[in-house]
Order: sequence, then C-alpha cells, then structure tokens
Amino acid sequence: MTARFYVRRSVALLGLSLCTLATQAADYPSQTIKVVVPFPAGGSTDLVTRALAVELAAALKQNVVVDNKAGAGSLVGSEWVAKAPADGYTLLMAGLTNVFLPYVHKNLRFHPVDDFANIGLVADLPNVIAVNAATPYKKLDDVIKAEKAKPKSINFASAGVATPSHLVCEMVNFQTGTQLEHVPYKGNAPAVADLMGGHIPTMCNNLGGTLPFMNSGQIRILAQTGKTRSTAVPDVPTFAELGISGLEAGLWMGLVAPKATPAEVIKTLNLALTKAMASPALKDKLQQLGATPLPTAVSAFEDRVRQDRRAWDPMLGKLNLSGN
Repeated sequence: MTARFYVRRSVALLGLSLCTLATQAADYPSQTIKVVVPFPAGGSTDLVTRALAVELAAALKQNVVVDNKAGAGSLVGSEWVAKAPADGYTLLMAGLTNVFLPYVHKNLRFHPVDDFANIGLVADLPNVIAVNAATPYKKLDDVIKAEKAKPKSINFASAGVATPSHLVCEMVNFQTGTQLEHVPYKGNAPAVADLMGGHIPTMCNNLGGTLPFMNSGQIRILAQTGKTRSTAVPDVPTFAELGISGLEAGLWMGLVAPKATPAEVIKTLNLALTKAMASPALKDKLQQLGATPLPTAVSAFEDRVRQDRRAWDPMLGKLNLSGN
C-alpha cells in the first residue's frame, strides 16, 4: 500500500471521529451525568454539589448523580476525572485545592488545573479558624500569644495536606510567625468531630462545615477569610481586620470537565449551570451553608484561578508541602 493510501485513511478516520463527536455533542446529554466530589461525603463541597445536582438534572432533563472519590487532598478524584472520557458525562467539582496540588505532588501524571475545561464557578465559602469552646481562647490573638509563649505547643486540624483548611492556618503561621503544628485528617468531618471532642484545640475549616457547631455552642469561630464579613457570621472579624493579609479570598468551587470535552458540551453545561444557580431552592441551600453564589461565566473562572495563583504562590513556594 502506498503512503498516499495511509494518509487518505488517516484523514478519513479523523473525519469519522470528528463526525462521531459532533453527533454525540448534538445529542448531549443522552445518559446519566456523574459529578465527582474529591472529598468525603458530608462536607460542604459534597453538600453544595448534591444540592446543585438536583437543579442541574432539572435544567438538563437528565439524571445527575454525585460520586465521592476522596483521597490525597482531592488528588484522587481530580486525577480520575482528568483521565475519564471527554464526553461530558464525568465532571469534577473542582476548587481552590486544585491550585495547591502541584506544590504537594512533584511528579503528577496530570495537571490539576490545566488538564480541565472550565464549565463555571458555583460558590465561595469563607474559611475560618475555630477552637473548642472549652479552650481559653476567645480571640485569635489569644491563640497567637499562647503559641508564641510556648512554640509548637498548639496543634491544628485540617481536612488534609494542602487543602484550603490546611493552608489557611499555614498562612496564619506565615504572616504572624507562629508555629502551629499541623495534624491532617481525611476530610473536614472527622477533624470537626475531634475538635468538638476536645482531642485537638483548633482547626481551620470552611464556614459551612463549622457553622452548625458554633450555633450549638460547641466551638468558637475566631476569624474568617474574605474582604468583608459573611452575613452568616457578622460578629466574626476577617483575618484582614486582625492584620493578617493574604486571606481575602475564600474556598471557591466550580464545575470542570476533562480538557478535550467538546465546546458544544461545555456550552450546554454552562447554560444548565447558570439556570441551576438561579433556582430559589439552591440559593436557599447555599445561604444555609454560609456560601456565596459566584458568576458562572467561564471567563470568571479563569480570572479566579489567576488571582489565587498570585495570592498563594509566595507562601506555597516557601512551604515544603511534599514533606508534610
């Protein structure tokens, strides 16, 4: 067979493949869509995703299910989706953690940000630092003074290495010169349980996973991320008000798909997401969790990632997260 034959066959196969993708995109969605949450069930990301899935299903007129694939600070679930078929039927609820992962794992088999097609942002949750109500710490300054009087004497819990809850507390160390000692957990829920049980004195966490226990009097929230105070906890000062910079942004979450997902599928998903976010039921759920809805435009997603990289890179570059 001649070289010309092979070229013609390759072109024909490519054309057939493109036609197949176009047909699939036109028929999308024709089967159940899976949204992977890279954290354990019961956390704020999981709760937001499950509420969103109900509204996405209505907008797309197709089943949308949530699948928890936790592990390695969101790495397990993120990698699983990055390597899934790029057909729009496997999505990821990504977040700020994806920006952090390259600093933790030096030999990644994928890129946690660049190997995805952005669909749209969903919500922003403030991160907070909280203490067990039985501790003597009434203000963040109390924790800072106690730690400096006896360095490395105070442990803090987080949802895992390089999760936002971990790095918020590391930013406190970075900005104040404290040496709070990190104790990573497998998700926020077990960390909160140990905080309430008195097994650990303090933790950084998202507001949604902390708020119910503040309301019940079991823990105290000492500070929150953000440029302004959340309406859910208006009496809690921001870190910026307390003189700690770099924590003006909270924990964002947003939908992404494998990078090669057809543009028409991404467009369909973005339109469905925009419609879902307008749902009164979803707005109410986000408010209960202390979350703020975010713009769903793809450009807003890209802007947010750029802002995060600028804000966190100086500190992340100095931390040996891979050895944490």
